[in-house]
Amino acid sequence: MDKILEVLRLAWENLVDLSIFFFIALAIAAMVDLLYLDVVARRSFRKHGLLGVLFTTCLGAFSPFCSFTVIPLIRKLLRGGVPLSAVMSFWIASPAMDPPIFALTAKEIGLPLATARLLGALVLAMGAGIIILLVEKRGGFKDVLRPEKKPAVDERERHATPAQVAVAAGGGTTVLTEAPAATGGSSTCAADGSCTPDEDDDDGAPWWPQAKASLKSKRNWRITGRNFLRDTVSLGKWLVFACVFEGVIRVYVPNGIITAILGGDKGWLAIPLAAVISIPLYLNGVGAIPIVGGLLAKGMAQGAAVTFLLAGSVTTIPAMVAVRSVVNNKVFALYLAFGMLGSILLGFLAQLLL
Repeated sequence: MDKILEVLRLAWENLVDLSIFFFIALAIAAMVDLLYLDVVARRSFRKHGLLGVLFTTCLGAFSPFCSFTVIPLIRKLLRGGVPLSAVMSFWIASPAMDPPIFALTAKEIGLPLATARLLGALVLAMGAGIIILLVEKRGGFKDVLRPEKKPAVDERERHATPAQVAVAAGGGTTVLTEAPAATGGSSTCAADGSCTPDEDDDDGAPWWPQAKASLKSKRNWRITGRNFLRDTVSLGKWLVFACVFEGVIRVYVPNGIITAILGGDKGWLAIPLAAVISIPLYLNGVGAIPIVGGLLAKGMAQGAAVTFLLAGSVTTIPAMVAVRSVVNNKVFALYLAFGMLGSILLGFLAQLLL
């Protein structure tokens, strides 16, 4: 019983810490929807693909947001047609590094390993984004979102006038809303509930007139509020699940198992082992630092330390739940492959250089 209470306590503490950023992201996503900011993002990232990957990599690595807390915003941008390459770069960089993590890593296990962790996170995120960008230029990754059921359309939308046009509301649901005839883009939903953006719908119409018209529409404000509440429930349950599951791992998995597997002189084999063991046992960016410090004291290779920190950040429970709650199986598997294989390669490189 004591362990169950400890799990609940840890889950509650983690939930409180994440909820602030989670609701900030929900509010930002609502404004993106209301102001058609997804149109601006889509046009910018499609026009400047490589710069978009660089920008989102740096945004993920140097911002305090983790991959889960920005899920509402990311889902809205993906449904609005923002390329997967930019989103993937952010998703990989965000849990791997931020300024506090860098400072704590440098203090606890040394500046060289902290620098290797930072550079590794940037290279891993940029590399994944560039690879996906190249595939996108060949017509790949048109359908990346996880299928979900569309809510029923209410009577006001069913009997809307022709002046009220279909746009992709927050969460990817196509609804009727008051807007100028020339919209910035929309999404098409299939019978199975999956939605993909209609890339050819963007007629290049100026963004700001649409945004001003949307701000003046009471109907759009009502729809935005409804989407905010729906996203809070649909994504909030994943947040609660991730926090509880992390609490279970912290309480029921002994730290000694990590030392037994990675401690001592296992040579180059320690690097792929570090990637595998990080899946269930990496807790978070800060909590992993003292674990790695103790393992280094027991003789673990520095390359294995880099791999554990990078692979673990991608495969930590909140990060995986976050990505899986939005994208389909193919994209999720690709996300894990980039994180695992990339971290192993970077671990070998770090072992040679450090």
